[in-house]
Amino acid sequence: MMSIGKNGLCAAMMFGIAVGGCNSFDKRANDENEPLLVIPVDERAAVTAPVTPPPISGGTLSVLSDDSAAIVADPERDRISIVDLSTFGVRSTIALQAGDEPGRSVEDGQKHVHVALRRGGAVVSIDPATGVVLNRRAVCKAPRGIAFESATDLLHVACSEGKLVSLPARGGDAVRTLTLEPDLRDVLVRGSELWVTRFKSAEILRVSSVGTLNTKVKIPRAQAQLSQAPDKSDFSTPTTFRDVTVEPGVAWRAVANTTGGVTVVHQDTVADEIPITPPSASGSAYGGGNGPGCGGIVKNVVTTVAADGSQVSTPFVGSPLPVDVAVSRDQRWVAVAHAGAIDFSAPRPFLKFPGDGPVSSGAGFPSGPSVSILATGDMKDTPSAFAQGGLGNGQATAVTFTTSGQLLVQLRDPAQLQIQRQLPFGPTDTVELGGESRTDTGHDLFHRDAGGGIACASCHPEGGEDGHTWRFAGFGDRRTQALHVGLRDTAPFHWAGDLPNVGELMSQVFVGRMGGVRESGARVSALSEWLFALRAPAPIRDATDVAAQRGQALFQSNDVGCTTCHSGSKLTDNRSVAIDSVATTKLQVPSLVAVGYRAPFMHNGCAATLAARFDPACGGDQHGNVAALSEAQRADLVAYLESL
Repeated sequence: MMSIGKNGLCAAMMFGIAVGGCNSFDKRANDENEPLLVIPVDERAAVTAPVTPPPISGGTLSVLSDDSAAIVADPERDRISIVDLSTFGVRSTIALQAGDEPGRSVEDGQKHVHVALRRGGAVVSIDPATGVVLNRRAVCKAPRGIAFESATDLLHVACSEGKLVSLPARGGDAVRTLTLEPDLRDVLVRGSELWVTRFKSAEILRVSSVGTLNTKVKIPRAQAQLSQAPDKSDFSTPTTFRDVTVEPGVAWRAVANTTGGVTVVHQDTVADEIPITPPSASGSAYGGGNGPGCGGIVKNVVTTVAADGSQVSTPFVGSPLPVDVAVSRDQRWVAVAHAGAIDFSAPRPFLKFPGDGPVSSGAGFPSGPSVSILATGDMKDTPSAFAQGGLGNGQATAVTFTTSGQLLVQLRDPAQLQIQRQLPFGPTDTVELGGESRTDTGHDLFHRDAGGGIACASCHPEGGEDGHTWRFAGFGDRRTQALHVGLRDTAPFHWAGDLPNVGELMSQVFVGRMGGVRESGARVSALSEWLFALRAPAPIRDATDVAAQRGQALFQSNDVGCTTCHSGSKLTDNRSVAIDSVATTKLQVPSLVAVGYRAPFMHNGCAATLAARFDPACGGDQHGNVAALSEAQRADLVAYLESL
């Protein structure tokens, strides 16, 4: 049991171990009056980057097969840096087009490197020896994963809109385009198959050499613990835990391992009902924290899937947003990059005892751990958390290993590449990548651990949503809302439309549920502006598609009535309405921008597909006059929705 003294903070709180309510506290001796939890205001200056940084995606680092150089993609500065690993210097920097957002990269048999441009809709090929761009090829709307298959000399590109595109590594047009399912993420060559992950569902699609779907691998639900803080700050009452069911989702990164399978780092989220309690000294409403035994509503997990489909899942404690994973060639080490490490230069909540004067807010501590290092034998056994925070004080966005076992870590701002020569602890070299600062208060507030072991991006990865339907006590089922739909001028916010601005949203959720501190008006404004700048992914379907155009005519017709609520450029009238016969409260009309990516649909996730949305059992008969439409007309309406 940890104790707290006068004007003090729990040591665990200061160092990110127990902010979310993992430990109980002793009452101060002879104190008859209960101390107060004081939530300070973060008054630090708000900083706005000269170019708005995109949400963190992770997985932007690779190393050449001969260990000669690292390929560092920088989506915030639209560039690729080639770092010489013998001199620890930048060999060359390749400037890309503004807004390209380079992501995953892969080396081919000719020692050329190919980089997927997430927003550029293309693959750029470079010669890492000279830094020369060889070609740039349009490939799809939203390239995400990329892999090289030596047997066919093909590049395979997984696209978020659901396409799997294969093109010659040496140049030329695509030779095959498969249409799978939306929300594709990583693609890996595994024997004669291509294994393709889906981002929000954490599923793996195993595609045969002839392009057929062999099987779909799903990571099963599991049991975990959720911490339950006492109803009040009674330090003689310990935090309790209850068993809950968690379901896998948000597969940030999948990499090949030497056993013929893949290693996936993903999040698990609580599927059971979650009580909402007021903030207290012993926990946030969402539970959680960063230390041993902490149990919050979003958990970090590494799952290995073998060639035969067998799985081993390993939950591990650490900062939020495990955006990248790497496995050493000898299978001894697994490294995870955390983009959500807590910022300890921010004030933290503190306890004020009766009669106390002013107290320190606990500011000035270094940033939290940005890398977790897990030790394992051969990945058949469960990895254990050997060391937390092996490298870096900043936000780690990518990790990889050299063939000789050195660990490389990419940090976002200032842009750096750190090289740890020996694991778990050893000398570290830092390569400054340079470039204009992308420090941005809004970006930081969105991605950093709020204080209770969870970040905004935990449920809204890449500015979108996690596909999860939450069960909050007293509120009912609530499907996570997307944020990258163009929020400016769409207030009020939240499901019921009862929060007039981002400041109120921060007060209720960031402070009231996530363990965060209050933010000054300037800092809230910075977050608002960053959120309002978020861009939706490219539509799944082209607006020129004939079926989509027929569907648009139906959507806009008075008989069907969709535009009664979904109108204007944001496709919402910002009202709150009752949408079915069982709704107990009015819910705000959501924007339909990029709705094709947001399965399952409706506020309670009752529709697995857009077509299922038109089932009277999901949404009732008060959500558009669609009952009389034919199956063909409904298909056209779905096509139009996919084009938004």
